[in-house]
Amino acid sequence: MPTTVPTAPAAMPAAAMPTAMPSAMPNPRPGRRPRGFTIVELLVVISIIAILLSLISVGLVRGGQTARQTSALSNLREVNRAWTLYANQNDDRCLPGYLDEGAQTAYKIRTRDNAGNEIPQQFCTTYPNRLMPFLEFDRSILYRYLPDYEDLANVTPEDIRDKPAFGYNAVYVGGWYTRDATTGAVRMRYSGTGYFSAPATLVPRQEVVARSVSQIQRPSSLITFSASTLADPGYYKEPSELAYGSAWVVPHTCAQQQVWQASDGGNFESMSAPGAGAGGGGGGGAAGIGNSGFQVFVQESVPLRRIQNVVTTVRADGSTALQGPRELMDQSRWINVAHMSSDSVLFTHPAN
Repeated sequence: MPTTVPTAPAAMPAAAMPTAMPSAMPNPRPGRRPRGFTIVELLVVISIIAILLSLISVGLVRGGQTARQTSALSNLREVNRAWTLYANQNDDRCLPGYLDEGAQTAYKIRTRDNAGNEIPQQFCTTYPNRLMPFLEFDRSILYRYLPDYEDLANVTPEDIRDKPAFGYNAVYVGGWYTRDATTGAVRMRYSGTGYFSAPATLVPRQEVVARSVSQIQRPSSLITFSASTLADPGYYKEPSELAYGSAWVVPHTCAQQQVWQASDGGNFESMSAPGAGAGGGGGGGAAGIGNSGFQVFVQESVPLRRIQNVVTTVRADGSTALQGPRELMDQSRWINVAHMSSDSVLFTHPAN
């Protein structure tokens, strides 16, 4: 009987082979979009950015102000150094604060520029041209603040005479000299007037003007130069960085004439009176805003607050400071013998 040989089952076609089922994929909800910022969240972010920008801008402004104050104090030190050099080369005598043309002629004073040319006397009455050789004729120290000149070589003789950045304590340091047209005699203002050590108590024939450096009794406190401006009578509430400078500066009372009054705050009630002042570009403002500022009674060159509520000053020993208005009411800051009175703020002396 024939036998049957078993055969291997035929291979399945590839298409017929079973395949693995793909894993199930998550099915997102139909129509769902990614979540964005709400209007409230955007407003919060914008507000935070605005606050940060304002803080940065305030910091930049204050940083710029500090840099300019530092530069002014550095320039004041240079001016005082030149003032000291003048005294060293002139037998310890302080630089005269003011010399009218008659006094210059009587004392045979001739002032020359960097090229050796004689400068007309009318432009040498105040200190700048007479001090310039000791500043190595560097005009930037006194006139860089002026916005009118790109080239300081073009500063007019009148502006050199009248508008340096800093005023000299000219009446009480060095002296203010004029020549009598009738007699021809040269006289220094307040020479030998004496002073009042207390109300109605006169110390006679004493000098209130320091004419030599060695006469200065308190060099660490006596101001030689400060920021100043020529101001008309009125109220000056705000600092003014754009004000023109002046070649001299006076204390709040000269002899017995009150020139100005100042306050750092509420202890100066009269500063709240209505009105405004605007003399000399000095920055007069509305008098009803706060109680800090200057009240000027007569046209004169007074301390100037260029930045914030402080005045840049330098003392006879070369030290510099930012001094508040009320601090400058102390007459001993300006007058050599004022500290010897019973009240240096109220110090006065006879005019003749």
